[in-house]
Amino acid sequence: MKRLLLLLLLAVPAQAADTPASGLYGGLSLAVTGNEVSGVFSEARGGDGSGAAPQFSCWFLLRGRLENGRGIVQTWYPGEEPIPGNLSFEGGKASLMLRENHGGCLMTTGDMVREPYRAGLDRPGEGWIGVGLVTARRAAFRPSPGAPAPRTPYVVEGNAVAVLERQGEWVRARYVAGQRPVTGWLRAAELAPDRP
Repeated sequence: MKRLLLLLLLAVPAQAADTPASGLYGGLSLAVTGNEVSGVFSEARGGDGSGAAPQFSCWFLLRGRLENGRGIVQTWYPGEEPIPGNLSFEGGKASLMLRENHGGCLMTTGDMVREPYRAGLDRPGEGWIGVGLVTARRAAFRPSPGAPAPRTPYVVEGNAVAVLERQGEWVRARYVAGQRPVTGWLRAAELAPDRP
């Protein structure tokens, strides 16, 4: 009886680890709400500032439905045609494979067509209702909708933010990729549209 109970206890965490969860998976920020998933992939590789070693970036949004921890998603960069992909959660990791690479991704992340991007959950995302891609050069976090923009804290183009709440033309967002999470209000216009 003790052996059976121990086996059951060991099996539970393995199942829970494959349950889709919101949060930061390396360069992939995902919000899972029921069977719906939305996200942003954001990675950059910096050079030395010269033309011989330029900076490359790989940014795109994604949206789709999941069933049993797997689903087909549409990925897109604003103004470009969507690229379909497959997203799955297995072994405590998120795995994303695309039908075609987005611009810049081969120089940052690598080939997501032949080899899926895989990453474990670095930071859980409780209360995330979506994920946004910052398209403004600089977007200041405000203490309330419509408040004057402070000098800091702020996010820049290409950053991913978790969406916690929407209020008209405003979004309460959290930036989690830095050393400390930062939360505040951003103009919705400072983020890419959340649909292709």
